[in-house]
Amino acid sequence: MISFFRKIRQHLLSENKFSKYLLYAIGEIILVVIGILIALQVNNWNQDRILKKQEELLLQEINAEFKYNKTELESTLLRYDQSRGSLSKIIALFPIDVKSVDLDSLGNFLDQTHFTGNYDYSNLSLEKIRSAATFDIISNNELRNSLLQWNVILSDYLEVEKRAIDYHEERYSPILTNHIPRPYVVGLKDARAELDFIGSIEFENLIKSREKKITNLFRPVEQTESRKNIISLIDRIIQLSTIE
Repeated sequence: MISFFRKIRQHLLSENKFSKYLLYAIGEIILVVIGILIALQVNNWNQDRILKKQEELLLQEINAEFKYNKTELESTLLRYDQSRGSLSKIIALFPIDVKSVDLDSLGNFLDQTHFTGNYDYSNLSLEKIRSAATFDIISNNELRNSLLQWNVILSDYLEVEKRAIDYHEERYSPILTNHIPRPYVVGLKDARAELDFIGSIEFENLIKSREKKITNLFRPVEQTESRKNIISLIDRIIQLSTIE
């Protein structure tokens, strides 16, 4: 093809047809430019196709990850809510009369207050996005903003959960087990159990503080005017990352 155009140029020059040569040269330049533009467009199409495929794979990972996160969070919150319910039932007994309280019921309630779930979430897809600096690969602006908001709400929840776990490990569990052998449903009938403790102000404050720590866990889950709750945000991320 190149030799063909060269022969045309040589023929026009040999016949001193400069004006025709000039028009030909301009036409050849235009053809070259058009060829370059077509090549660039084809390259852009290929790049767009590659990026689209990468986005689809990433969306699939995000979708699967947040379905897992929702299941784990709902399971964790359910167990915490059960603990909170048992604590509320104990609080309803205050002040406890050691001589008349049903020790079997109280022991069962106490045994159910020790759950420390430690939310086992997955953040692999977001870590991949951050490490590769490919956040812009997600074309949906709402999804990008939701993922950024997820990090904020998740941090809030994990901070509150850590305080609840620390209180349980450092104060709640050690104090209870110093006075009553576990499991409590059996320990309360143990001759070594200090039954006067369950009628004390210290016991009441311990139970109330534990109930408050767990109740605080649900605040990042509640809807506010400034942000979605964590469950609805997960649902929206799942919806936006679903490939139809």
